Amino acid sequence: MLEKPKNKLKGLGKRLFSKFFGFETGIDITNEVAVLYRRNVVIKNIVFLSNLLYSFVFFILGFSVANPTTDWLFAVASLPITYAVGRLQKKLIDLDHNDLTKQQIAMYVSSFWIFISAILVYVRIYAVGNNQLFETASYVLIYYALVEISLYQDKKLLSNSFVSLLGFVTFLHIAVTYNFFNLGLTWQEFIEHLFTDHEMAMQVGSLALRTIIFILFYLVNYIIVSIGQFIQEERKKELQKRREVQGDYTHIVRNLFNVVFQASSSLLDESHAKWVALIAKKLAAVYNLDEITINDIEKYALIHLRFDEIKDIMLDSNSYDEQSYEVLKTKTELGSKIGKRLQLAQKCNDILRSHYEGTADEKLITEMRKIQPEIESQIILLADMYISLRNAASYHRPNTHQQTIQLFQNQLFHYFEYNLKETFLRYHEEFDAIYREF
Repeated sequence: MLEKPKNKLKGLGKRLFSKFFGFETGIDITNEVAVLYRRNVVIKNIVFLSNLLYSFVFFILGFSVANPTTDWLFAVASLPITYAVGRLQKKLIDLDHNDLTKQQIAMYVSSFWIFISAILVYVRIYAVGNNQLFETASYVLIYYALVEISLYQDKKLLSNSFVSLLGFVTFLHIAVTYNFFNLGLTWQEFIEHLFTDHEMAMQVGSLALRTIIFILFYLVNYIIVSIGQFIQEERKKELQKRREVQGDYTHIVRNLFNVVFQASSSLLDESHAKWVALIAKKLAAVYNLDEITINDIEKYALIHLRFDEIKDIMLDSNSYDEQSYEVLKTKTELGSKIGKRLQLAQKCNDILRSHYEGTADEKLITEMRKIQPEIESQIILLADMYISLRNAASYHRPNTHQQTIQLFQNQLFHYFEYNLKETFLRYHEEFDAIYREF
């Protein structure tokens, strides 16, 4: 009883992360609208956490001893603004989950707010609050905002936003970082001072360097997004092709299984299969195979009785998601094993019928020996022949144990390895006992 809470807590962090920040959680990546909607939701959650951080910073600065004035207004107003922005984002995102245009509008609005909020925090901390010690930290938030925007993995968004974002940053540098407007100079006077005032020249050089760094960072971001978007598009194409192949593959497999299993319905006899499994298991044991191989032989002898598990693979289905693909793969693998087991049962039937009808020759023996020649298959085949001979069939009457052994010695041992034949003859009375007890 005490272990259940631990099981619930195990992996809780991964589940929460997947729920709130997993970009591909529960979506079809080939659906462009669904992907954008999920990105809007995840980025909204990231923005919410960022805004909480900004509000906390405002709270600390607003009520600190260093800022005893009206700074508390920022702390009080930041939380409702954060809440209102979050509600607006949610409303835009939820207007229509299946409308690409509305989701794109939500993306652009969200991107605009991400960048503007970072600039406002910088202005509040560096300019209004006169906290120059925090200038670098607050300035980094602008680049943090660019990384947030790049999470949309949309080249068009970045290319369309470049000029406006560069304009905002340049204006911020001129009006806040270096405060050139307070100099009260005309453009002509500003240019004259630029060549005569060393400090102003250094500030302009610093502004140019900041601008170049911003452009380079934006360019790198754009390249990363381009690579990511290209990979995503290739994944979509690959998945679409795989689904097309999966559809064709399912159709072919379904038809093949229909033909094979309908033709082999007479071989799906549960009582006969269990008889064969018992004899095969005993023969494998006296043949000195290891325990794992013996168990595998027993499972293989009975595997065609699991036919019901793959019946639905023969039904039409248009579901081609990841889960259905894995289910189809698993059932196809099982179907393949069942098909091989039915082939072995058919081999037994063909050999016995040929010998009773007198049509068996060297060519038949050679062809039959090529079909599943592994020792495990030979053991099951020999057990199947023994049970088939002991029971009545459409082409022969039931044989006694002694008659069956004579048939093996005179006609049927050509299909088996010498050591297996010798082992069977050495323990043939035990096989008779198993047959009688079943």
